[in-house]
Amino acid sequence: MSTSSAIEPGTKLAERFRLEDRVHESNGATLWKAIDEVLARPVAVHTFDPDFPRLNEVVSAARTASRLTDPRLTQVFDATEDDGCSYVVSEWVTGDNLADLVAAGPMEPERAAALVAEVAEALAHAHEAGVPHLCLTPEHLVWTAGGTVKLLGLGVDAVLADAVHDNMRVEDAARGDAEGLGRLLYAGLTGHWPGEEAPGGLPVAPMDNGHYCTPRQVTAGVPGYLDTIVCRALLPESKRGQTPLASPAEVAEALSSVPRPAPCPCPRRRPPLR
Repeated sequence: MSTSSAIEPGTKLAERFRLEDRVHESNGATLWKAIDEVLARPVAVHTFDPDFPRLNEVVSAARTASRLTDPRLTQVFDATEDDGCSYVVSEWVTGDNLADLVAAGPMEPERAAALVAEVAEALAHAHEAGVPHLCLTPEHLVWTAGGTVKLLGLGVDAVLADAVHDNMRVEDAARGDAEGLGRLLYAGLTGHWPGEEAPGGLPVAPMDNGHYCTPRQVTAGVPGYLDTIVCRALLPESKRGQTPLASPAEVAEALSSVPRPAPCPCPRRRPPLR
């Protein structure tokens, strides 16, 4: 197996991971649904073209992420780099992502906040190990079929999106993920996305005097303290005088008093594809 063209459905990696369905291809990386034939379970597998420009970085990021123990982070099982075939094997997660959960309208405020609080805590743990996410979108936050929160794509997706740079400061990565958490909470509270490009089919948040409307301006019934947390996470975009939240740990602390009832999942529309 010398080139990526030899990788096709039915290909077996490490004599155990059998590729089944090609889920997504982009810029030399392919995501597959596969079967771990040793443990008889589905897994997600990223394979890479031989000339993929950030191969060492993505494998290194996956190996670092594999050492994290928070169960809310998608587990990495294997990461291999060689001349024949390089790949990353991780947990296959099924459930409703945040875009699914708000497809019929905004979530109950405390349910949305509880989901994001779980992700913030998990991401704070990852940052302690030096692993930022930097690509937080509604598709990355999943309420699983088993009734747990999962954060997808840690480490790997940032490299695939070319969001990580050698000269990136730790505080900049922390601030970027705090802002990403604010966007997730905004989406849960309003069903809109505060950004120019809205992922997951969400509508773009409305604007007010050159700034995104706050959640309370978009959706009736949003508690004032959640509105403030979102605005602090999205600074400097909101520019409303609050002190910004500078890290996932600070977002987690701001949401620490939110009750953690099990959110009510919406009817299944499509499974997250990894």
